[in-house]
Amino acid sequence: MMKDRLEDFVRVNKKSFDQLEPPANLWERIEKELDERHISKNGVKKERVIRLSILYRSAAVLIPVLFAGLWFYQYQFKQSVDLSNINPQLAKQQVHYASMIELKRTELKHLEKDEPQLYREFSSEIMKMEESYKKLQKDLPASPNQEETVKAMIRNLEIQIELLNQQLTIIQQINQVKKEQRNEIQNI
Repeated sequence: MMKDRLEDFVRVNKKSFDQLEPPANLWERIEKELDERHISKNGVKKERVIRLSILYRSAAVLIPVLFAGLWFYQYQFKQSVDLSNINPQLAKQQVHYASMIELKRTELKHLEKDEPQLYREFSSEIMKMEESYKKLQKDLPASPNQEETVKAMIRNLEIQIELLNQQLTIIQQINQVKKEQRNEIQNI
């Protein structure tokens, strides 16, 4: 009954509802008023709000990175436990090399912004080595000579480190050339 009266009222006054339009700058006024209320109510300046938003954004980026690091650490720990049954010394080497590779990859990641093409080429080389490592890792449980397979895995990691070192050296050389060019331009 109440619903029918409301529907009748809306149907009768539909044209009146359609004629009302909000002012053009309504959202700007609301936003300005909210900003003023927020500043006066909390006594917080806009700069501080901006700093807090930057802090929150940084945290939003940092938290997934930390979780990825923890996952990687746990993965490496689990892997080293399996390898330690085969050869504890090789297991320690594997963990050490894997952590070195992760650090060097992080260094290499800084190249992505400045030299995306070079970064893709470097990454593709490392991905090939990593695929080979994963195949060895997958074959390890069924391998008739597990210690030799682990040695091959370690050698793969050593080659990855050598390749990353070469790539980082190339990056340093590129940066040095850029620096020298900037200095020459400034001296002109």
